[in-house]
Formats: sequence, structure tokens, C-alpha cells
Amino acid sequence: MKNKTLLTLAFVLFISLSFFHFKSVPSLTASEKPSGASASSETSLLSPADLQVTPAKGFIEDTLAVTIATSETGLAAATAEAAVAGAKISLYEFGAGKCVQCKNMKPIIEGLQKELEGKVEVKMFDVGADKEITEKHKIMLIPCQVFLDGEGKELFRHEGFYEKEEIVNKLKELGAKL
Repeated sequence: MKNKTLLTLAFVLFISLSFFHFKSVPSLTASEKPSGASASSETSLLSPADLQVTPAKGFIEDTLAVTIATSETGLAAATAEAAVAGAKISLYEFGAGKCVQCKNMKPIIEGLQKELEGKVEVKMFDVGADKEITEKHKIMLIPCQVFLDGEGKELFRHEGFYEKEEIVNKLKELGAKL
């Protein structure tokens, strides 16, 4: 019951903060619209930059471990690019010592580090201690697994507990030679 209450409060806070953020985003009038766009004078346009979210300092340490659906935006194109380039895939695991799901991920990631040594770069980061890389990758929920190509470009991201078999399948899908 306590966890359900905390999750409900976290959700309400998120919705409230989102409302204030979007309320403060300025609208574009038809005279300011980008070229090629058609809109009436009452239309309000938002660009992707207006919707970009950056992590707040201290937010991650207080975040509840919540599993949410993953996003596979642009996965097919990124997979093809990585496979063609033959680049070494990297897996970064972001977590924290207090997080139960992160503790459950630790032996999986440590096992993958040993199994995939020389094939896939597998690293673990503590969001409290490794703040710079955590902010660079815009980690908002933990545990979080970020798959990168050889140039450091994000190919895929998963938030929440991730089974070992699913990680291995995702690595193969992304073109890792296992």
C-alpha cells in the first residue's frame, strides 16, 4: 500500500510539473512559423527543442525504481548502421546501491562483463557517484541500460529490470558479434 501511495504521489507531481513546463513554453504565431508550415493565425506551434527534457540535479537519487515501456525510435536505422560499420557495441548499466531492481541487475551485468569481454564493452555506473556520464545520457529512471555504437551514439535504451537473455538478444539484434 505504501509503494502504491508513493507511486501515485510521484505520478501526480510529474503531471503537475509537466503542466507548468508546457504552460511556460511560448507559442509561435502564424507570422513566426517555420517556412513550409501551414497554420492559421491562432495556431500554436512547438518545435522538438521546446519539448526537450533535461535531468534535474538530485532528481535521480530520489527517484523510485519504476519500470516503464521502452522506446525503439530509430532502432532499425541505427541497427543497420552499426552492423555495416562493424563497430563494437557498448552496454552501459546505470543504477544505484539503494535500488532493489538495480541490485538484481548487478549480477547479470557482472556476468555479461566476463562473458562478453573483448566482444562488447559492458560498464556499470552509479548515478550518485558518476553524475557527469549520468547527465550526459539523460538518465531519468533506474535501472537503465543504454546500448551505444562504436562512436558513442545511442542505439537503444531500456529502463527497468532487463533479463540476461533479453539483453543478449538485443545485442545480437543491434549487430554485436557474440
